Amino acid sequence: MNRVVFEPKNIRKFSLHCPFSNEKMDNEDNSFEIYEGAGNYLFSMCEDCLFCDVGNNDEIEKYWDESPLDAVEKFTNNYPDKNILVIEMTYGNESYFYGFLNEKNEELSNEEIEKRFFRELK
Repeated sequence: MNRVVFEPKNIRKFSLHCPFSNEKMDNEDNSFEIYEGAGNYLFSMCEDCLFCDVGNNDEIEKYWDESPLDAVEKFTNNYPDKNILVIEMTYGNESYFYGFLNEKNEELSNEEIEKRFFRELK
């Protein structure tokens, strides 16, 4: 599991995209919650409310004991042969977790992943 943590500051409008395919993900009203994935998207969840989208959530939810990071780590450990990128977006006092499959094993810096994933709109 490759994990990247971002903490955007003073954001207004933004969109979220798959860092590998560049496809826009559905996040209504500048929300960090994703309702539909795009590209190599596997899952998303909110730390506080266990908001989960479609996808592999039943598997992740069964690992939810004490923290979302534990659940994500247990999920990714089930797929050691897959190159899964986990993005943790921390904003204020909330954290959101997103999982993407890096099928082509692309070597991206944390800065490049952030630039591709999170786009502030003007």
